[in-house]
Amino acid sequence: MIKPLYITAILAGLAWMPLHAQNPGCDGARYLDDVFTSVKKTTVTYAPSINHLGQNVNLAIDIYEPEGDQLSSRPVVILAHGGSFVFGDKSMMQPYCELLAKKGYVAASIQYRLFPFFVLGFPDSTEVFDTALKAMGDMKAAVRFFREDAATNNTYRADASHIFIGGYSAGAVTAMHTAYINEDDQLPSFLQTLLTNNGGLEGISGTASNKGYASYSGAVVNMSGGLYRSFWVEEDESPLVSIHGTADATVPYTFGLAANIAFLEGSSLVHEQANEVGLWNNLLTVPGAGHTDLYEQAQWKPFLDSFWVNATTLLEELTCATVDAKEPLELASPWSIFPNPNQGNGFYLQLPAEVAQVDLRMYDMTGRQVYNIQQANAQKMVALNHLPKGVYQVQLIYPDKQFELKTLIIQ
Repeated sequence: MIKPLYITAILAGLAWMPLHAQNPGCDGARYLDDVFTSVKKTTVTYAPSINHLGQNVNLAIDIYEPEGDQLSSRPVVILAHGGSFVFGDKSMMQPYCELLAKKGYVAASIQYRLFPFFVLGFPDSTEVFDTALKAMGDMKAAVRFFREDAATNNTYRADASHIFIGGYSAGAVTAMHTAYINEDDQLPSFLQTLLTNNGGLEGISGTASNKGYASYSGAVVNMSGGLYRSFWVEEDESPLVSIHGTADATVPYTFGLAANIAFLEGSSLVHEQANEVGLWNNLLTVPGAGHTDLYEQAQWKPFLDSFWVNATTLLEELTCATVDAKEPLELASPWSIFPNPNQGNGFYLQLPAEVAQVDLRMYDMTGRQVYNIQQANAQKMVALNHLPKGVYQVQLIYPDKQFELKTLIIQ
């Protein structure tokens, strides 16, 4: 079993959560490891809706379940595909749904309403945001679909208190807006008008009975996505786990025009905001990776594997922890490593002014400790001559302070 060593940070982020019953599948392996070898897929309709052309449509969902699973209640992860809100298909998320189902989750990939560019031409920025809000309504309908099923037919044996959302690219943009736009946010007038025209926060998708169920989500799994305004992220909202390449030219790592059309603030700014307000979050930054190559090229596979360890660790903690509301712990103190990536000679630490020295530990991608030094400080280089090339996690230990884990790349 691989379990990252920032669990205390995760538990700190759970402070916002109400008390939930622990899922019956929590045994320390399920939801983290591949406990099933095969997966079954079912495709059903989850929500009627109306598309951009005013036509009635029935949205479909691919549901992936672990083959032979007898558990009565399983957490659900709902994913949405990429494609700039113009292209793409729910089948694109199959590898990630199968990955999750083998660990014991019910995973689903949704069809959502895309902009019909063959009829209307390529969209402008307003039309992209309109489509994103339509997709947001579709994703909320999918969350409600599983809650309604759990309360009625119980076909998928979903744990209604542990439903998570996520996606890649436009799908991640959809999930982040689904989780972080709420009625208290200050929206620009054009966005408020689009939201109103699309049925408000809950959207128009779904049956009458579907709309009687809650659409909140327990966490967001973000693969190269962004949010129109990062300050929408607040301390009492869904925890967030992300991966994003610094050379992403489609959805910017920092901020800019996504697909050269619509402004977004990328994962780095969203996570800065999450840190600022004390929302639990983890961002795996991939230096030099682009938008699609991060998920397709072999050189980035160790990062992607690490991300899914991060993601499933978070989801397992949320599913299996039984924590009550309490005062949040101290926020993670800012620190950094430079240079990073590193040639293997050594690195320096940038520490908060009030911290003179720390104990430092490093772990390889299996979670094995490979380096341990006491009383490291910002003035002296941390030597790395004995470590091979690869990706490592660096942990700082200091009394009464919590430091976020950092990724170090030795080239």
